[in-house]
Amino acid sequence: MGAEGPDPRAFASWEEAFQFPVPAVRGMERQLRRDIDLNREKLRTLVGASYRDLLGTAESIIDMDGQIHDVETYIGKIGQKCNTRLLEKKVANLEAWHMKVTASDSARYEFASQMAVLRSCPDVISRILKSGLSVLRAAKVLVISRLLHTKLSQRPNSPPYLDSLRNQLGSLRRRLLGRIDRRFKSLDLSRDSLIETMCAFSLATSSSAKDVLRHYHHIRLGAISENIDESTVGHDSILMALRLFVKTLRETQAVIPSQLPHALENLKSIPLFKGPDVYAIVELSLDVHERWIGDDIKTFTPYIRHEDLSKADAERSLKQWAEQAFSSFLDGIRHRIQDVQDPLGLIDLRRRVLGVWLSSHQHSMGIDSAETLDGLRNVFNSQCSLLILSRACTLERTSSVVREILHNWHPGISELAPSLWDSPMTSVEISDGSKTFREILMTRTLGKNEPLSKVSLEYTAFLESIEAVEETIKKLRVTRWDDDIDDVDDADDLLDNKQVLLSEDDPRTLQEKLDGALHDSFANLENTLDKLVPNLGQRYFGQRVVFLIRTWRELRQRLPQSCRNRELGVDSIPRLQQAIADAALRKPLDRCSRRITNTAHFKNLPARPLWEGNPELPILPSPWTFRLLIELVSSMTACGSDIWSPEATCVLKKELIPQIALLLKKPPILPILVQVNGHTNGKSNAVHEKDRKEDGENEESKEQAESEDKVCGEDPKNASDEDAQQPPDQLSTNHANGAPVNGHAGLEVDDKLRDIDIQRLFDVFYLINATGIKNQDPEANELMNVQKALAGDLELGVKSLEQMRKDAGEYWKRTSLLFALLG
Repeated sequence: MGAEGPDPRAFASWEEAFQFPVPAVRGMERQLRRDIDLNREKLRTLVGASYRDLLGTAESIIDMDGQIHDVETYIGKIGQKCNTRLLEKKVANLEAWHMKVTASDSARYEFASQMAVLRSCPDVISRILKSGLSVLRAAKVLVISRLLHTKLSQRPNSPPYLDSLRNQLGSLRRRLLGRIDRRFKSLDLSRDSLIETMCAFSLATSSSAKDVLRHYHHIRLGAISENIDESTVGHDSILMALRLFVKTLRETQAVIPSQLPHALENLKSIPLFKGPDVYAIVELSLDVHERWIGDDIKTFTPYIRHEDLSKADAERSLKQWAEQAFSSFLDGIRHRIQDVQDPLGLIDLRRRVLGVWLSSHQHSMGIDSAETLDGLRNVFNSQCSLLILSRACTLERTSSVVREILHNWHPGISELAPSLWDSPMTSVEISDGSKTFREILMTRTLGKNEPLSKVSLEYTAFLESIEAVEETIKKLRVTRWDDDIDDVDDADDLLDNKQVLLSEDDPRTLQEKLDGALHDSFANLENTLDKLVPNLGQRYFGQRVVFLIRTWRELRQRLPQSCRNRELGVDSIPRLQQAIADAALRKPLDRCSRRITNTAHFKNLPARPLWEGNPELPILPSPWTFRLLIELVSSMTACGSDIWSPEATCVLKKELIPQIALLLKKPPILPILVQVNGHTNGKSNAVHEKDRKEDGENEESKEQAESEDKVCGEDPKNASDEDAQQPPDQLSTNHANGAPVNGHAGLEVDDKLRDIDIQRLFDVFYLINATGIKNQDPEANELMNVQKALAGDLELGVKSLEQMRKDAGEYWKRTSLLFALLG
C-alpha cells in the first residue's frame, strides 16, 4: 500500500504545492477538482434550502424603508416649528437676569477665590520641591501665583498680606532656580528630565532658548570647575568633571536646536491654568475656584522666544563653550596632579581619564577629538616627566651623604669595617635559607661599615623610586585599549590610532625622558665625587680614598635598568686606584730598598747553602723578596681586601714593576775592609758614616712614615720592630781585629758579587711571576729588562737560565696562595 499524498488544504500558500514531484502535484490537482465539484453541489443544496428565508428578509427591509420615511417626515415638521432667534433672546434675557441678581456677590467671590488659590501656591511649590517632583510643575504654579499676586495688587485697598506672599514667592523662586541649577549639575539627569528642567528655567525667568542654553553651559562649566578644584579629595571628582564635559557635549547636540524649541513651543500650546498637571493639584481646588479666577489668568499662555536659536548658533556656542571648558579642565587637572608623587597612581588616573574620553569621544561632535586627546596626553606626560626629573634628582642626596661623611670623617670609626671572623658571626641565625647569614657575610666581605651603609641606604631609596617609574612605563606599554572601528577610517589612520599613541609613543617619550634624566644625574654625581678627591687632604687620605672606591663599587653594581652606563666612573676610579696603590706601595718599597742594600752586608748570602744543581743555582727567593710580597699583601689587606679588583691590582702592579726594577738595577754596595800596615782603609769608615747618616735620616722621618702607615691601616709599631731586626751593616771577616787580608780577599768579593747577582736574577724570575698582568705582553714588563741585563752580565748558559725560570715558576705556584690579592 503506497504512502498517502500531501493534503493541499494544509498548505499555507500555493507555492508549497510545487515543492513535490510532478505525479504528486497531478494527484493534488485531481483531489482539488473533486473537492470543488463536491463543494459546488453542497452550495446549490444550501441556497435552495434558504430561499424561503431570503424572501422573508426582503419583506422586512421593505417595511423598514417605510418607517424611515415616516421618521424623516416628523423631524422636518419639528424643525420648521423651532425659532432660533427666539431661543437666543430667551438665553440673553436669562443671563441678564442672572447677572443682575448675583452682581452684588461676584466681586467678593472673585477676591476670595483668587486669594485662596494664591495662599495655597507657596505651600504647593514648597511641597513639590521637597518631594523632588517635577520642577516644571513648580514653575507653572509659580507663574500662576505671580499672575494672581499682580492682579490682586492692582485692586484698591489691597491687603498687607500680599507683601508677605510676595516675599515667600521670591524665596521659593530662588529655591526653584537653585534646584534647577543642581539638576543641571547632576550627571544622572536623563535627557527628558533635562528638557523639562530647561523649560522650567525658561518659565521661571522668562528666558529664550538661547538664554537657557547659555545658562546651562554656565552651570555645567561651574560644575566642572568645582569638581576639578584642588579642595576636593580623591580623583573621582576629576572623572566626574570629565564625564560632565562629555555629557554636556552630547546632550547639547541632542537637545538643541530640535527638542528644546519644540518643548518650549508646547508650553505655549495650552494655557497654564488648563494644564492637566496644574489643574489636578488638590490643594489649589481649581475646579471650585475656576469660575472666579478671571479669564486673563485662565487663558494665560507664556510668551517664550523658542526660535531665536538656530543650528549654526548652537554649534558656535557649543564650540566656544567646549574650548573654554576643556581649557579649564586641563588647567584644573594640571594643578590637581602636580602634587602626585606616586607614579602608579598617576598612571592609573591617566588610564581612567583617557578611558572615559575614549569611550564617548566619537559621539561628542563640535570638538576636535585628536586635539582633546593630545591635550590630555600632554598634561599627564608633562607631570610624568616632572616626576621623573624630581626622582632622578634625588641622586644628589647620595652625593650629599658622601660629602658629609668625608667632611665629618672620624678616624678609627669611619674606616672601621666589621671583620669576617668576629665571634658574633658564629651565632648568626641560619634558618630560612640562611638569608640573614648570607646578607651579613656579603656585608662584611664587601667592607660595608656604617658610613658606606648610609650611602647604600640613600642609594637604595633612589633606586626604589626609579624602579617605580620604570614599572610605571612598563605598565603603560602593556595597557590595552579597546579597539573602536570609528577611530580607524582608512589605512593612513592606523598609524595614529590610540593604541599606538598611548601604548607606544607615550611610553617611548617617558623612557627617553628617564634615560636623559638618569644620564644627567649620574654625570652630576660623577663630577661631584671627582671634585671631592682634591679636597680630601693629606691626613687619612688613604682611608677616604678607600671609602670613595667602595662607594663607586656600590653605585656601579646596582645601576637602574634604564641607565646601564658601564662608562660610569671609568675616569674617576682609576685615579682613586692609583692613589690607593701608591699608598699601599709606599712603605713596603721603602723597607724593601733598605733590605736590598743590606743584603750586601751579610757575611754569607742567605739561602746560599740551599742552592742545588751543577752549577749550583738558587731554588728559593731572597728573604727581602718574600718579605716584600708579604708586606705588600698585608698593606693591601689593611686597606681593604674588597677594593682590590683585577683592575686595581693591575694598577698596583704597574706601579710596583718600574719601582722594584729601579731598585734591582742598582749594584750592591760592599764595604771592603783592607788593612795596610796595621791601618784600616778609610773607605770602610766612610761606609759606616754613610750608614749612620741614613739611620739618622730614617729616625727623623719615622713620624712621617707612621702617618703614612695609618693611611692603609698598618701598625707602625710592627714596622719599627722589623726595622730593628735588620742585619748588621758591616761584613764580619776573619780579620775583624785588624788582621791583614790575604791574597784571596779579592776573589771572595767577586764570588759574593756573582752570587748576589745570581740570587737577584732568581728574585727577578720570581717577581715576574708575582707581578704578571693578564693579557699583557711579558716583554712589556720592565723586570724583563733587568732579567736580560743580569743574565748578560752573568753569562749563564741557556740551560741554567731555563732551570732558574722553571724553579721560580714552581716556587710561585707553591706560594701564590699566600699572596692571593696579587693573583
